[in-house]
Amino acid sequence: MKPVISKELENAIHEKIIIDLCIHAMETKLTKAESNKEPELVEYYEGKLKKLFSIRKELNDYLKKENTKIQEVVVCDDMFVEYPYYIRTKEGGIKEGEARYWKAALKLHMKNKLEGL
Repeated sequence: MKPVISKELENAIHEKIIIDLCIHAMETKLTKAESNKEPELVEYYEGKLKKLFSIRKELNDYLKKENTKIQEVVVCDDMFVEYPYYIRTKEGGIKEGEARYWKAALKLHMKNKLEGL
């Protein structure tokens, strides 16, 4: 069940999940390019990683300001994954929720994000 949160916070949680996946993919590609000794690709991937890290830094700052923590991924089955998160409220309570994704949709979100950089 989703807690009642602002659209801005919901979008920030979504972006953080996608950015983390993109960083992981770029680091994997960078390692492969370094082992194949392809300097043009290494430079290209490093540039993308710098942009992704700066975006992640901004998102982390915003989520920290909003007292939001995204936990580790939970694999539901072979098609879906879930990212549980919680938000500490000013009243001292906790709002819990999860962002559930279809794996193919995550790949599409990643592709669109990386093309937009």
